[in-house]
Amino acid sequence: MAYADELLELAQDIANLHPGQPHQASLRRAVSTAYYALFHLLVSEATANWIRPELRGALARVFDHGPMQQAAVRKVTELNSYFRRRPPEGQERTVAYHLYNVAEVFIQAQYHRNEADYNIARRWELTEVLFHIDSIADAFQSWSIIREEASGQAYLVSMLPSKERRQAERTSPEKRPTLTDEAKP
Repeated sequence: MAYADELLELAQDIANLHPGQPHQASLRRAVSTAYYALFHLLVSEATANWIRPELRGALARVFDHGPMQQAAVRKVTELNSYFRRRPPEGQERTVAYHLYNVAEVFIQAQYHRNEADYNIARRWELTEVLFHIDSIADAFQSWSIIREEASGQAYLVSMLPSKERRQAERTSPEKRPTLTDEAKP
């Protein structure tokens, strides 16, 4: 079983550790683990394309959560425009649907992972956590359908950080005020 599949199974197991009275720590860990399952699925799929297996681990470390999330947002935006044009039924639309599902679930999973890991005030319900895990399982299924498609492979590449994307996303920093600057009215 692949690591990503193991993580998804583990998320399910953790969520169900305490039937009848789920612990917040278990629910939080399940949400976080489910996100990492999808993260590692996409990274492993991208690195599997690298011809030198001994270097795949090094390539995997290049992937970063921020650029992957930004790529997912760009893809969802692009596909929303595509779907607004009401494309005809067919292979292209089917692939677009599954790619949309993968990208949208990635965005949501990352958001929920951050909530689970950092927002201690939030209380989680088992049904909500299981829903999130199921949506990630659906994204796994969607990915299995489109993994060989050119648009799926292009999506994997788009998740890599690049100098051009970093520069485009960088805003020019404002000059920091100093004690000698005059106060602005």
